[in-house]
Amino acid sequence: MRGFSLLEIMIVLALVAGIFAIGLPAIKTKESANRKIIRELALLGKAVRNQSRLKNMTHRIAFKMDEKENSYWVESAQGSVLTKSKEDRKAEDHDPANPFQKTTKFFKEDRVLPKKLFIGSVETESTEEALTRGIAYIYFSPEGLIEKSVIQITDRDKMTTSLTYNPLTGHADIIEKPVHLRELRQE
Repeated sequence: MRGFSLLEIMIVLALVAGIFAIGLPAIKTKESANRKIIRELALLGKAVRNQSRLKNMTHRIAFKMDEKENSYWVESAQGSVLTKSKEDRKAEDHDPANPFQKTTKFFKEDRVLPKKLFIGSVETESTEEALTRGIAYIYFSPEGLIEKSVIQITDRDKMTTSLTYNPLTGHADIIEKPVHLRELRQE
C-alpha cells in the first residue's frame, strides 16, 4: 500500500489555494456591499459632525433617490442654518440664495451606490414620513448636533440594513433590519 509523497500533497494544497485566491474575490455578496456602504455612511457622519464643530459650519448629507441612480454627497453653509420644513426644502433646491454648496472636503465626486443597491428611505425628525424618492437631507449643526435620522440601504430583495444617528453624540448604530424613527422613539 503506497501513500502520498510530501511533494504530491504540497502540489494539491497549492492548487486548492490557487483556486481560492482566484475565486474568493469574485464571491462578493450583496450583504458585504450593503455593509460597506453603511460603514462608509457611519464614518462619514462622524467626519461631517467633527468638521461642522471645528469650522463652525452647518453641513448636510444629501441623498438622491431615483430609479436610475442612488447617490449621496455633502453640502456646507457658513454658520448655523436651521433645518427646513419639507416645503421649504423643495423651494430651497431651486433658490439662487441657497446657502448650501457642495463640498469636496470629504470626497471629490458624488458617491454612487453600486448597481442593485438602493437608498430605500431616509427619515428625519423634520420630515413627516420616510422619503423614498427625490433628494433627502440630514443636517449637522456647528454645535455638534445631528438631526435624528434613519437611512435604509437595501437590495430590494431580502437585505435591508438601517443606519441611525444619535443626535447628541453623533454615534451611528447599524441595525441589520429595516427600522423607522417611530420604532426608535418607543425604545
